[in-house]
Amino acid sequence: MKLIVLAPEDDNHTAPIKWALEKAGQKVICWAGLSWTDEGQSSLLMNDDDKLILGGHSVDPGDVIWIRRPEVPVHNPKVSESDKKFAALEYRCFYHSIAYFFETLPVWCINNYSAARVMIQKAVQIRLARQCGLKTPATLMSNNPAAVREFFARENARTICKGFTPHVWQKEGKMSVAITETFELTSDQLPSDEVLTYAPAIYQERVPKEYDIRMVLMGSHIYSYALKNTKQALDWRQDAGLGHVTAELVPTPPDVEKGVLEFARRSGVCFGSLDFGVDAQGTWWFLEINEEGQFLWIDQFNREARLLEKFCAFVTAPQGSNLPLEARQDLFPSLQEYEDLLKNEQVAPIGRPRQEDPFLSMEA
Repeated sequence: MKLIVLAPEDDNHTAPIKWALEKAGQKVICWAGLSWTDEGQSSLLMNDDDKLILGGHSVDPGDVIWIRRPEVPVHNPKVSESDKKFAALEYRCFYHSIAYFFETLPVWCINNYSAARVMIQKAVQIRLARQCGLKTPATLMSNNPAAVREFFARENARTICKGFTPHVWQKEGKMSVAITETFELTSDQLPSDEVLTYAPAIYQERVPKEYDIRMVLMGSHIYSYALKNTKQALDWRQDAGLGHVTAELVPTPPDVEKGVLEFARRSGVCFGSLDFGVDAQGTWWFLEINEEGQFLWIDQFNREARLLEKFCAFVTAPQGSNLPLEARQDLFPSLQEYEDLLKNEQVAPIGRPRQEDPFLSMEA
């Protein structure tokens, strides 16, 4: 058994997890994604013994495939201008064939590509969460000005606005100049109808939350952390980077745990990061799930979390094992150990976003 990670080796989660697994004697292969280069090439041979090769490495029975964050397929830059659109489409279609083909092999995918592609859709998340007994705020997704204004006309309701995906705008060699955030919006602050059509947005009933919850799902194991923000900001993500947020392990209410496990069963997702808001009455409101969301930052905020070790135990668990992840987490080194090596330049540095264009727009 080996772990095949679909992500660059210097990805900020791939690098420490690969290091920790290899320290424990596990084999890890990284494949950044489909491209024209030698390491990005792939072959899928269909005969009596189907064979899939990723960058020179075979996918074998019993392997674990972690579809972390593969790069966008890249065709050979020497393709003629008239053929570039065709080549790009062929590369994209071939990558989809590979990603879906994993699900037909005797391997374990984290997560199945088909399930992940469905569950990344926020409308699907919210509807399924509600069907599984989780409480969700009233939500409108729209680019229709009339629908937006009608939603804001609800009586005694406060509304927030957020984008469908995190996004950062950067200038080459300079700090970020803009970033998408969740913010409160009132009806009199709405722009003109034309501006409301510039980009669709998510408009949502504001949850009167006392604090946020970041939950990490690993199979049947659930770990919930209360995020307390000294700035009391609506969106905690920016304040977290400035050291204004703490992460404390808290028990998950039984009804929420039951709903999340049912959500995972119905969706086919076995791993992900979930966000909840908790109000003054202690009610947990489901906000969203990111099926490949960041989670190692919690280990930096709370060294007792040990999510790196738990994740390593999760991906290497024997088939059918019912042991708690804590029973095997001591087999793996911690994120703190990796960071100490990183500080002393004893491991390769974690990559940074490539800024090839004068003005770069990228997902956070």
